[in-house]
Amino acid sequence: MISALGHDPSANASTSSTGGGSLVANASGHARIYQAMGDMTVIARTGAPAGPAVAPVAVQVDEDAVFVGRDEQLEELLTAFGEHRDTSAVVVSAGMGGVGKTALVTRAAARAVEQGLVTTAVVLNLNGYDPDPAQRVKPRDVLGPLLRLLGLPDEQVPATVPEQLAAYRALLAAWERQGRRLLLVLDNAGDADQVTALLPPAPHVAVVTTRDTLTLPGRTRHLDLDTLPMTDAVDLLTQLLHHSHPNDPRADDGAALVRLADQCDRLPLALEIAAAVLADEPSTSAADFAGELTAAPQPLDSLQRADRSVAAVLELSWHRLSERHPEAAELLSLLPIDPGPDLSTGAAAALVGIGEAQVKPRLRVLRHAHLLQLIGGRWRMHDLVRQHARTHLTDQQRNPAVRRLLEHYDRLADAADAHLRALPDDSVPDTFPGRAEALNWFDTERANLTSAVALALDTGHHHLTTHLAAALSEYLSWRRHLADWVTVSEHALAAAQHLNTSRTLAIASNNLGAALREVRRFDEAITHLQQAAAIFRETADRHGEGQALGNLGNVLREVRRFDEAITHLQQAAAIFRETADRHGEGQALTSLGNVLREVGRFDEAITHLQQAAAIFRETADPHGEGDALSDLGLALWEGRRFDEATSVHQQAAALFRETRDPHSEGRALNNLGIALQKVRRFDEAITAHEQAAALFRETADRQDEGSALNNLGNALRQVWHIDYAITVQQRAAALFREAGERRHEGIALRNLGNAFCEAGRLVEAAEAWTKALPAFEEAGDSHSVAAVTERLGTLQ
Repeated sequence: MISALGHDPSANASTSSTGGGSLVANASGHARIYQAMGDMTVIARTGAPAGPAVAPVAVQVDEDAVFVGRDEQLEELLTAFGEHRDTSAVVVSAGMGGVGKTALVTRAAARAVEQGLVTTAVVLNLNGYDPDPAQRVKPRDVLGPLLRLLGLPDEQVPATVPEQLAAYRALLAAWERQGRRLLLVLDNAGDADQVTALLPPAPHVAVVTTRDTLTLPGRTRHLDLDTLPMTDAVDLLTQLLHHSHPNDPRADDGAALVRLADQCDRLPLALEIAAAVLADEPSTSAADFAGELTAAPQPLDSLQRADRSVAAVLELSWHRLSERHPEAAELLSLLPIDPGPDLSTGAAAALVGIGEAQVKPRLRVLRHAHLLQLIGGRWRMHDLVRQHARTHLTDQQRNPAVRRLLEHYDRLADAADAHLRALPDDSVPDTFPGRAEALNWFDTERANLTSAVALALDTGHHHLTTHLAAALSEYLSWRRHLADWVTVSEHALAAAQHLNTSRTLAIASNNLGAALREVRRFDEAITHLQQAAAIFRETADRHGEGQALGNLGNVLREVRRFDEAITHLQQAAAIFRETADRHGEGQALTSLGNVLREVGRFDEAITHLQQAAAIFRETADPHGEGDALSDLGLALWEGRRFDEATSVHQQAAALFRETRDPHSEGRALNNLGIALQKVRRFDEAITAHEQAAALFRETADRQDEGSALNNLGNALRQVWHIDYAITVQQRAAALFREAGERRHEGIALRNLGNAFCEAGRLVEAAEAWTKALPAFEEAGDSHSVAAVTERLGTLQ
């Protein structure tokens, strides 16, 4: 069923920081950043298989980045990574802002991958010290993307944070069995709440960087990072000057460099910016610049200790930038308007209101001044630089820039959304080459886009709030960013209430209801969807009414109000037929068929699902056809039409294979195997279940893999392959136990006991059945408890 309405038409590179250390590839290029999206970076070995966990992207690595000192700390980190393989371990690197924590741990992560201490490193920037609390990353913000990076398919990412945490632990357990080890770097954490839930279990390892003292669970090793020793600080200045101008004579003025390093308090970020100023001003001596710093004001009074040196350097750098590159200075003040952790060149251009070609030289000026970093093709600034830049932004600059930025995101999101919703023959904007590129853009910009919806609401841009939120709905639903979907939908409804126009209110209520259904807040979802349907009806918007009724029917099915669900879905299908929306009709009929199947009206369910499959075939939607056929196979099976069910499941599996959806293909094959068992084609059933289990294993779905193995064991027993059956039933029980599925664990243990019994291994049969009893008791399955108790009685 279409879950969200469209818009109201009326309405990796290395870090650039040096001193504290930058990630660089070694001479053989063994460690590479494979993925850099938003606040998440993946480091893996060159030439490693792509697989589902690491999808290589084109990333420029800065081979010439300067890294000075930190040898002792680097060795301590690598030792910690290698030591703790049997217990969960956390290394906390603490130090003031700008001291080089991120550069150090990122370099250590690359070394750990090179040396084989870990398989993959994932670096998450938690923005824990951003002045805007909304920008501080919480576990719910990163769990979904992290699960995808670790190999979980989109459709298997759970809706709620507790479910995502369970999936995260199960996935890491699968990594352990595969001999893979994760290093998770939780960078820039402001408090323990940002990191505790994300800490991986043994044998995986975590590193946390922070400016504070954090109390974390598990074995914790603390590594305090101080400013650079004077020798290293001077060495850093020397190398940075030579890096810009190989024959720069100021690099040989040791006394002046000592004085300058002292004025920078030997803080790497301050040293980098100071060196950039000197590089930009060949006639300024190191001694003169040190003197200016001595007399400079320190406007950021909230900064403590050596962070004050950054304030002094930043203020002088700002004044020089204003004099020499006023357009770059203007851009720097505007960049903090962007609400995300980083931004594209296009977004920077939108802030100023110029083209990308014009903004690139300004961005380069800021990068050369070490006021901006280019990471994975995206621009990011240190939060101390961001805080300082905000002090030079006026309301006269801010207000039009906010509007330009929001319009930029809205225009691109609208085009990307068109690709996601398009059927094969639909025309789409040429902004993106295709659907894959549109989806990648959404993935990269998600943090910016969801934050932009809040920015639009806060700044009174209510039309843009509703329009942008609607453009995000299909993507957030597809990628299962459900918490984000609820949040932006709530913002859209608040904006729609300000606008107080019927269609905008109805669209926002429909989308919020659809999102609430996905997070199982069914009562609220029903209320919003009823309101949406009523408004659409009052305004004679038949198509919108059909979408709201279809969504409402799906929610009512979830709460087992089947009669009402059937009525609403029948109405939705009729409306889509009336408005000539064949695809919408097919989705409504699929939902209707499933409800009818649940209430035992199999003949009607079969008719509707056959009609739905035909519509999807007609509208060239093979995946939709596969979904309808998969559900049709279940209805035929439950109607005891096993031969037909077998044929339909085979067709569904082929369609999912064609559309490259391995998880859905696995489900179709698993169902096919069950149907084949019913017609006693056991050898074919065994093959189908084995293929299904392999696909579920590939997509890291432990519960469905357990289901396929359980069914495989039953088929094997029918042809007396008892030893093989015992092996797969043991595996199935273990998978269900790890997934916390106690009833299914009980079923697998009961079947395992049956297999042992058939093999004459009665003691082991009794053990398996005895273990099944508490699983069934915890699940409240009294019927199975009685059945297993009876089986145990036969052994006495």
